Amino acid sequence: MPYDVLIKGARVIDGSGLPSFLGDVAVQDGKIVEVGRVSGSAREEIKANGLAVAPGFIDFHTHLDAQLLWDPIATSSCWHGVTTVIPGNCALALAPCRHEDRESLLGSFSRVEAMPLSVLRAAVSWEWTTFPGYLRRLRQKLGVNVATLMGHCAIRQFVMGEEACEREATPEEIEQMKTILREGMRSGAIGFSTNQNPVHMRADGKPIASRLATDAEILELAGVLGELNRGAVQISRGTLGVSIPAELGVDFFRRIAETSGRPVIWQSIAHRWDQPDLWRRLLEMAESSLATGAPSYPLCNARLFNNRFTLKNAQVFDDLPTWKGIMFRKEEERAALFRDLKVREKLRHEAVEEKRPSRFSRRWDLVYLIKAALPKNKRLEGKSVQEIAGLQKKDVIDAFLDLALEERLDTMFQTSSNNGDESAVAEILRSPYTLVGQSDAGAHLIYDAGYGYATRFLGYWIRERRAMGLEEGVRKLTFMVASIFGLHDRGLIRPGMAADLVLFDPDTVADCEPEMVNDLPGGEKRLIQKAKGIHTTLVNGEILITNGEHTGALPGRVLGSFDRAGL
Repeated sequence: MPYDVLIKGARVIDGSGLPSFLGDVAVQDGKIVEVGRVSGSAREEIKANGLAVAPGFIDFHTHLDAQLLWDPIATSSCWHGVTTVIPGNCALALAPCRHEDRESLLGSFSRVEAMPLSVLRAAVSWEWTTFPGYLRRLRQKLGVNVATLMGHCAIRQFVMGEEACEREATPEEIEQMKTILREGMRSGAIGFSTNQNPVHMRADGKPIASRLATDAEILELAGVLGELNRGAVQISRGTLGVSIPAELGVDFFRRIAETSGRPVIWQSIAHRWDQPDLWRRLLEMAESSLATGAPSYPLCNARLFNNRFTLKNAQVFDDLPTWKGIMFRKEEERAALFRDLKVREKLRHEAVEEKRPSRFSRRWDLVYLIKAALPKNKRLEGKSVQEIAGLQKKDVIDAFLDLALEERLDTMFQTSSNNGDESAVAEILRSPYTLVGQSDAGAHLIYDAGYGYATRFLGYWIRERRAMGLEEGVRKLTFMVASIFGLHDRGLIRPGMAADLVLFDPDTVADCEPEMVNDLPGGEKRLIQKAKGIHTTLVNGEILITNGEHTGALPGRVLGSFDRAGL
């Protein structure tokens, strides 16, 4: 009987980190059945001609919870060799959810992840109340695999209603949350996510529900995963060294891993301009934590954190109190306050003069005008606010606000506080303790596009910068992620493993510049990102993408603890 798919003459990079070799890969019934020198026929033969074949990449930090409902192939992730996505990060999820809590959950996504409420309202049909119900909805139509975390905000809101954003939980309420988490894990969740980032708020200005959780509540919930001996915990406490002392954060992550016995994935290690040596301390702390036997892993990213924003939606200033207060006003009130000279003095102090750590770098030479709204200002595109201020002989805050006000707050800027020192980034990426990811796919739709983290990692950091060998880079994108999240039939090219595969050209693989399209529900716009050098992607043995085009196949599955039971 012929194989379903036979890849001939590929450079096999099997995900283990072992040296690659030239060989063939045969696929039958969604599984890898032969690796090496394979004879026989196939319904579909792919002549690799020396291209690399690797396990499909696992994008473990996404916010595709809503997008998957209307876009089952998860564009743009699928164009970059990603075969499995993990939504439900940062405590944000769409289930469980009562009818009366829908706007609250959507408001959290809208504000924290910069998703238009109009799109969310149009696209999320709420065919579920429980988490198992949400998984049933996902299973109806999927191109990529989905392995979902349960979000703390949804669980808390389900038990406590609006009081979830106002107070600590009682012991009885924590027990109810544990019951819901236990049910979700048994139905197919692969873990639990929580978030105490002090700048994360709902659209109505209230803190997201998980911010009100005590350490004891988080440890109790993580303990459910320990009780079941499955799943991972994803946690953010904001920018370590800014939102919380770095030592306290890393020690708490260790405590969660130690008490639950389950892997913890924490945010994050990056180079920061305002604390240029912090990344090194964090790596040392991560190493010390892992040396105790607690499976606590930091994540990092292979890309610049390019924060695009307008003054209609700018989260970059959210830990500067005067800026934050103004950004939650209506646009006409906001504009009036930006014109007020006394208010400007406060804004200037917080964003220029103040020395306390902030997620905003206060480097106005790193804040660029990337899209002017008025033709007369197009000449300023590509210039930093500091340059513009010099040209106009103005203070930087006056130049910044005057320009935005002239353009009715539609001026688009871009800045980055992180990953500007490439030598530091290379060391972070090559560390054996770091997980490479944090695409944020599905979020920040018109401001950022990190879908291509894997293709950038392979193309820029491995091929051009030689931060590590190709085999080790592939291991970090595949087997390491699959092992930590418990996806034990993914991440390796071995007989018996699921046939999630990507065929790519190591000499040309790269991420493309993002481009704006109007393909969201209701015709709303978003940034997409295409890839170079990705030839073919298989999901569960079926070809999903070839040369950047969807074949029409929808072979994706909901993966999880009980996936083999057919749930």
